Amino acid sequence: MLRMLRVEFMKMQWPLVGLVVLLGPLIAVVLGLNPGAGAGAEAWKLAYGFATVRYAWLFYPLLAGVLAALVCRPEHMGGGWKQLLALPVSRSTVYGAKFFVLVGLLAVANLVFGAVFIVAEMAVGLSAADIPWSEMGPSLLGGWIAVLPLAAVQLWVSSRWKSFGAALALNVCLTLPAIFAAQSHEIGPWYPWAQPVLAMSGLGPSSAKGMALGLSMTTLWVVIGGGLAVALIGGLVTFARADVRQ
Repeated sequence: MLRMLRVEFMKMQWPLVGLVVLLGPLIAVVLGLNPGAGAGAEAWKLAYGFATVRYAWLFYPLLAGVLAALVCRPEHMGGGWKQLLALPVSRSTVYGAKFFVLVGLLAVANLVFGAVFIVAEMAVGLSAADIPWSEMGPSLLGGWIAVLPLAAVQLWVSSRWKSFGAALALNVCLTLPAIFAAQSHEIGPWYPWAQPVLAMSGLGPSSAKGMALGLSMTTLWVVIGGGLAVALIGGLVTFARADVRQ
């Protein structure tokens, strides 16, 4: 596994990946910037709520799709899958390495979002002494955990589809309804594209908890864990049985 992780890191187009990881959180923060939020911890919570809803609903799920496509892109070009699978490693190791790289990049993206948010709000006058670390920390961690099933789904799709545009278009189409799904007790917890905003809002500041509509976080975490297992196993089985012709 460590060998495959090194191979994956060597193949990544880091300038492009770095740009994607930076731009997504940056745009979300800028769109959610609220210079008139006031002062103190409550102002931080209010500003965080504005930024989080935009980021976790739209940009974070889109990042999962774009990064999954970038992780698989080298193999879709020039017979890369045949070369990779010719190495003396199992297909499950290859797939697992790609998944670990993807979730690592998504963790970095969440940290970038948190850092950019803090810098931007301090730039408009909020005090660093009032940052609600005890609420922002669990929210960022929860958002990362909640995006894992979606990451598994996107890796499943991207490993099978050669077209970068097709995988991205599918992700966009399924991301946009998430804001409506997140407001439903029945649909929200089961919809992978809505889970990040439910998790980040439910664990985050009180001003954003309305997005979760009183949803039991235990229920949400059970669904997320089950969804991750199903998507990861399904993708792995499909990948292990696939007839590679590229």
